[in-house]
Amino acid sequence: MHNLDLIMTNNIDNNHPIQLQAALIPVCKMVIRFGLHFNEFVRNLQKAYIHAAEEILDKSHINANLQAIAIKTGMDRRTISEHKNNINKSFTNPMNKMDMVIMQLQIYIANHTNKVINLKKLQSIIDSIYAKHIRSKAIIKELLSNKIIIEISENEFKLNLTLQQQLVDIRLMADEVDFTAKRLFQTYYKNMFEKKGQDIKLLQETCLSSKIPPSKHKEVSDLLKNELKKSSKKMNAIIASYESNLPIDTYPEIGVTQFQFNSSADEKN
Repeated sequence: MHNLDLIMTNNIDNNHPIQLQAALIPVCKMVIRFGLHFNEFVRNLQKAYIHAAEEILDKSHINANLQAIAIKTGMDRRTISEHKNNINKSFTNPMNKMDMVIMQLQIYIANHTNKVINLKKLQSIIDSIYAKHIRSKAIIKELLSNKIIIEISENEFKLNLTLQQQLVDIRLMADEVDFTAKRLFQTYYKNMFEKKGQDIKLLQETCLSSKIPPSKHKEVSDLLKNELKKSSKKMNAIIASYESNLPIDTYPEIGVTQFQFNSSADEKN
């Protein structure tokens, strides 16, 4: 290998962590907004890592035992075993501390006719969950900024009446993000790593510009939205014309996911 080839290879390898970090930032922002704390995110990531390694090993016809998964992922075999066997029950569907605070607030408010909680009680609930590792004042500030509670006086708060709907909307959006992100990465993975000729290559196409002034973004966004709606109708018609009269999930999914993006909107958040 020539020196130039070595330099280029090293540059590509060195850029991978930076590119990965850049790709993960929007994911991390969303995870933080959903209230998932770092340790819980890591536990979920460990599960995903194990599941991904199992799929790769199975496809290569290699027994996905603890040793094979450990070699593939670099994870400790004991950690893998805990996840696979659910030895540590807290690994299963963990509830983050903020969710626990909200749940306790809902229980408290439901049992009090005036629907008001005083500062002392609110601090008591927070301290019982966070064990004073984080000051209650900081948590109250977070609850207020997310409009989960409303301050009605210096020492009294009310639970936001629209909280339930907000949580439902967030969960519905989270489900859509889950499906969309999964499909997106499946397409990238298939096109990057599947053997040529093994399957149909999936189309990936991005249309963008960094030469449009922000004052024109809304106009462009509206025009693109209309085009996407027209395209969706045509694609749904094509899909429907090939469907058999069978129950949902009879066969693997096939289709298209379309979405718009605007990096200037992302920079504000």
